Amino acid sequence: MASAGVIARHGDGSVALRAATGQAFSKRGARPFGVNQPFRVASVSKMIAATAFLTLALKTGLDLDADASDLLGFRLRHPACPDVAITTRMLLGHTSGLQNGPSYPVPFDHALAGAFQPGARHFDEGGWFGPAKHKPGTWFAYADVNFALLAQILERRTGTRFDRHMQHTLFQPLGLNIGYNWSGVSDSRRARAAAGIRWLRGKWTLQVDGEVQRAPWLPIQRAQESANLDLATYRNGTNGFLFSPQGGLRLSLADMDRLARVLAAGGRWRGQPVIPKAALDLMQTRQWTLDPNRPNGEPDGVFKSYGLGCETPVGSPGAKGDAFFGAGTPDWRGHSGDAYGWMTGLYWNIRDGRTLVWAVNGMPETDRPPARRSCLTAPEEVLIDMAMKASAT
Repeated sequence: MASAGVIARHGDGSVALRAATGQAFSKRGARPFGVNQPFRVASVSKMIAATAFLTLALKTGLDLDADASDLLGFRLRHPACPDVAITTRMLLGHTSGLQNGPSYPVPFDHALAGAFQPGARHFDEGGWFGPAKHKPGTWFAYADVNFALLAQILERRTGTRFDRHMQHTLFQPLGLNIGYNWSGVSDSRRARAAAGIRWLRGKWTLQVDGEVQRAPWLPIQRAQESANLDLATYRNGTNGFLFSPQGGLRLSLADMDRLARVLAAGGRWRGQPVIPKAALDLMQTRQWTLDPNRPNGEPDGVFKSYGLGCETPVGSPGAKGDAFFGAGTPDWRGHSGDAYGWMTGLYWNIRDGRTLVWAVNGMPETDRPPARRSCLTAPEEVLIDMAMKASAT
């Protein structure tokens, strides 16, 4: 591994373990990796986005079981199940019957609606829909597109761009200098970015954030014809992929630690409510659990149980299981991340209030060193074991 870091806390909030090692890379060269250097946290981003969406749902009376089509402004139906409404609960819980299509991610200035309408530019011959047997609401299939659609709904409901909504409602109240696709992040923080890297052809190779430019630059996925189009032309609620709600949050281990503390405290920070406890209760309650006797998801997948944008591990043992934290695993909630060489995790214990965040950089795409008791990697398990030992004393 190129670098690794971990922060763990006791249930009373005191630090049990805080450590970082290795090198942070960029086009300017390498420097020691620390807990205050921001990076792309991958799918932990989904869980943070879910807190905002569920907060909005409670505030505005959004029915999680209503047809999402009415919220999106276009008809969203699985072609094999035209009479089954796809709901925001299904999107949050990855039981929508959708998958990432060949055009993933739909680029700036192209409407995401075109991925779901026959004959449209990004329909991809129905490539955004899972197998016909995966009826919406009955089968768990993890897919980034679910959270692009949720971000699009959030923009339509609030009239505010997703990245700005996250800044105003969550990051700024918590005093966090973080943002989706670097939106809202200061130049001084951008200058400390740690790139995602992999060891390829005998050398460390930059994968993402090798060069982070000064604000207001944002790494937006653009089509060739939109290369010079001003971002100000974007119309809210037309393409939820724009700011990568599925994986594009940039933050540091110290920032992850603060978020974990807020989640463990029922949404409160320094005595003040920031996220409604009711939203967190929805998020961390199991909505789907793998049933090997009546298949409702891939048995070899990373997830064995899931809430709404939140992992709810059950502690199944073995190399394909989710006993990430040993015997007490069912008491933990959170989310992991895996992209561009980064492996990350942000978790809290609903029984005793302990928190744990980690990040490992340099992970290969395949042939990863396996953990002993779960489907995680060996380096992640080492960090977890260190943290569990420290927080237990």
